[in-house]
Amino acid sequence: MVPALVGKNAAAARIELEQLGFRDVRFGSQEAGEPDVVLPQNWTVTRQSAAAGTRLATTTQIVLTCARRV
Repeated sequence: MVPALVGKNAAAARIELEQLGFRDVRFGSQEAGEPDVVLPQNWTVTRQSAAAGTRLATTTQIVLTCARRV
């Protein structure tokens, strides 16, 4: 089951998903000037591609959209 990740540190969110067995975790940036999330520990999850509570196969790709932490 997909956990609620919005508001969490992106690196911690990836670890949480991996501990649940999800292996295809991707990051996307909502920042116009920074299209890539290079260091997830410096970003916060603002959206997730799968709603919290959804049951998915662990092979499903999950995309976490992030904002740079200030």
